[in-house]
Formats: sequence, C-alpha cells, structure tokens
Amino acid sequence: MIELVADPMSVPFRNLRFLIVDDDTDQRYLLASTLHRMGMVNVVEASSGRAALDVLSRDGERVDIVISDLQMPDVDGMELVRRIGERSLPVSVILASALDGVLLASAATMTQAYGVRIIGTIEKPLTREKLFTVLKHYLPQQSVVESSLDKAFPLEPEQVLAGISAGQFEPFFQPIVELTTGRVVGAEALARWRHPAYGLLGPETFLPPLTSAGYLDELSWIMLAQAALEAGRWRAGGLHLSVSVNVSATSLADPSYADAVTQIVSGQGLEPTEMVLELTETEAVGNVAAALENLTRLRMKGFGLAIDDYGVGYSSMQELSRMPFTEVKIDRSFVMAATGSEKHRMMIAHTVEVARLLGLKTIAEGVETRAERDLLASLGCDMIQGFLIAEPMEGQEFLRWMMARRANILPSPAQSPAPQKLFGT
Repeated sequence: MIELVADPMSVPFRNLRFLIVDDDTDQRYLLASTLHRMGMVNVVEASSGRAALDVLSRDGERVDIVISDLQMPDVDGMELVRRIGERSLPVSVILASALDGVLLASAATMTQAYGVRIIGTIEKPLTREKLFTVLKHYLPQQSVVESSLDKAFPLEPEQVLAGISAGQFEPFFQPIVELTTGRVVGAEALARWRHPAYGLLGPETFLPPLTSAGYLDELSWIMLAQAALEAGRWRAGGLHLSVSVNVSATSLADPSYADAVTQIVSGQGLEPTEMVLELTETEAVGNVAAALENLTRLRMKGFGLAIDDYGVGYSSMQELSRMPFTEVKIDRSFVMAATGSEKHRMMIAHTVEVARLLGLKTIAEGVETRAERDLLASLGCDMIQGFLIAEPMEGQEFLRWMMARRANILPSPAQSPAPQKLFGT
C-alpha cells in the first residue's frame, strides 16, 4: 500500500486529476507512486498516446494535467499533443523524457504552437522536486478560460465586425514592470470581446477571421481610441504611465496615419510620449516606404515604437535595422523555455545585447514565475509583463490595482517570495 505523506507544498494540486502517459510500465508506476506520495490521489494511467486520447475523449472524464513521455510506439507524445490541440481539449501538459534538454525545449515550443498549454518539461528520472518545480507553473483552467472558449466555435468576419460596431470590444490592461526597481512603468492594452452570448472572449476568437478578411484596421483603431481614453482618465487621476497599443501593419500604408493617431491621443489630453505603438513582427509590412514615413513621423512626435513577438518572425534583424523602434518585446515562448534551455537563454541574452547596442529597451512577455523573472534580470532585460505581476484587467480595475499598489497594499515582485502569480484580478 502506498503511504500518503502530508506535504503543504502539494495542497494547491491535490484536487487536480493527472493522466500519466508512458509505454514503460515501471516508469508509470514510479511516477504514479511519486504523485500519490505527494498527496495527489486522482491519477490515471495510459500506456500509449492512443489510449490517452481514449481517456480524454470519455464523457465526464475530467483531466487537468497530462504528463507524457515523448518516445512511444504508435501514437507518440508529439502526436498526442497535436491531437489535443486539434480537438481543443482543455488540459495542461508536462513533457517528460530522457531526451536532452534541447529536444525537450523544441517539443515544448511545438506544444505551444499547437495551442496546447505547456506547464513545463522534465528530464527523466522524474523526482518529487522536479515535479514541484514544474507544477508551480500551473494555472487553473479558469485562468485560461479565454483560450478554451476561443476555439469552441468558428466566427465569420461579419460577426466580429458587428461586435465592433455594437461597442462590444474593449481593452484590458496588463502592467509592465521595470526589473531593477519593481516599479510599474506602463501597461499593454489587450483586446477583449464581451460577447452577449459567449461572455468574455480573447483574441484567438476574433483575430483570425479579421486578419483573413483584411479588417484588422477596424479593431486597431477602436483599441487605440479606447486605450487613449482610459489613459486620459488615469492621467486625470494623477497616474502617469505609458500605454502600449497594437498597430495593424496595413494602417501604416495610409500617409495620414501618423497625424490621425496624434489627433486621437492629444484629444484625450495625453502626450505622445505616453503612448507606445506595437508592431507585430510576424505581420508583414506591405508598403515599406509609407510605413517608414509614418513610423518616423510618430517617433519625431515623441511616440514610442515597439517590435512585438520578437524572435518568432523571419526578418528580426532587418526590421530592427530599418524601423525606428524604441523597444523590443521578447516573445513568451522564449521566456517559457529559457529556464530549462541554454539555447533559449543565449538567444534572449543576444537579443538584450543587440537591443542595448542599438539603444533600445527590452520587455519580456508572458513571465509567470519568479525563476523566469530572476533569469531575465540576470540577462539584463529591462522590463517584464505577465501573470507573475497580474492578469490583464479592465481600465477601472487597473486604476484601483495601481492605487492599492501605490498605497503599499500590494508587494512589489522583487519583495514577494511567491513563485506563482503575485497579483490577481
């Protein structure tokens, strides 16, 4: 009989249901025994990826975390991940393998690319300490409910445009913190859709149909106007922060774009220096000359310019060399992999060094743990954003959060010992 050992560290995970996927009977037994001794009693096993999919497909068979080997006959761990993504199954995944860290990191990146939530990777042999370290990355499914809803149904561009016309879109704000001081220096405006039937929806619902139909401009203008409106309210309340807003690359082809943006921002009593416009690296810029003219005009007026999702596109260095950016945002896939991959650490270090030489600030996205924050600080990254600081919040909620933080009701990330999300909504 397996002895259950009370361990206060395991309390947040005891009600979770685990699925162990490994073709090796001994490995499954050892992992199941370890989980039981940690206090996790809801553990099921599968001897292959195919058997795991059968478990995950059963009605009423809830699984929170899948711990899967990579190398298995028939349906291996990578195919299992792909099928989980294709079926939009609401589970989180831990990849465990005797393969080296580089291959594990690649598999983790692949998992994220398939839209599957990856908690982390473990190099075998699995131990209690390794499991706890990875489990600290886990967020309950309600924290990622948007991504689950996002894939639940297809939407046509006309439906999304109708939602925009009805005023159902609004920005949520995620704080950006300076690493050396722990001070909140800005916030990114992230689009959310308050759908009358489906509730709050994230960008995976509405961005694909808008992008494919060429209507991304409509949402971009709405987010800019609403973010400027909220920032104006904050400013009137004595809160001076920069606000980052995503820009559609197609908007930059319009020669009047820079003047129109300036008019919107100044109309809310803001200075251009209080706004940062983010251009996604993976979104192609069609008319390069017009884009350069607009971006140069915006910089001359004082706007900040950020290259978003840096490192996941095809022309990072070229974009940095020809566009007048002021900030580089490091994609969260690199952040997530860096604590366990020397290759990803080197890539972040290289990005930080290049940005420093070019006089640019660096912001790491998707920071969820103290270990990630400490690593980024050691590599010289300037700023971070992510669940470690706070989830995205409505404008008024963000203002209350900032006021509470200023009153020292909330600790700074540098002071808090908690490895998980420090400030919530």
